[in-house]
Amino acid sequence: MPTVNMPVDCSLRSIRSCHVEVAAAFKSGGDLVIDCSAITACDIAGIQLLVSASKTAAVSGRLMRLEGASEALSTALVRAGLALSPSADRILINEV
Repeated sequence: MPTVNMPVDCSLRSIRSCHVEVAAAFKSGGDLVIDCSAITACDIAGIQLLVSASKTAAVSGRLMRLEGASEALSTALVRAGLALSPSADRILINEV
């Protein structure tokens, strides 16, 4: 299962390289783990990437799991009107 390590800064300024890494991981097939433990700054661009990856996984019949969701990520999700699952391993998109 490929793992993508999110950068410290998941904002518009730095998300492009992470997008490339997530896209490559999906092309390799199988399920995907996204390690969010290093995130200290996150804006809507970072949230958009994670939501898009979650939806891509769902439509392709794969599992995308988050690991180490940081406080910065949790706060950004709340600001965007989203939340983490109780086990903090996925974003609740339609459940909020």
